[in-house]
Amino acid sequence: MEEKKSNYKLYLMGGLFGAVIGIIAAILLEKSSEYNDSEPNLSREKLTKLGFGTVSALWSLIDPGKIPGK
Repeated sequence: MEEKKSNYKLYLMGGLFGAVIGIIAAILLEKSSEYNDSEPNLSREKLTKLGFGTVSALWSLIDPGKIPGK
């Protein structure tokens, strides 16, 4: 039972760390577009591919012996 509680804290810290990294990335993206005086050229398709690529990379870290979808 005690091991389950420690995993909960690990998941919580990992989620918070990921959220902070995402916020920092968004701020840097916004600042870089302000610096270049242009809009960021990210379409919905590019963001979708980036999201699925990130999930795929994380999946391979979680279970390196299996390929998702196979």
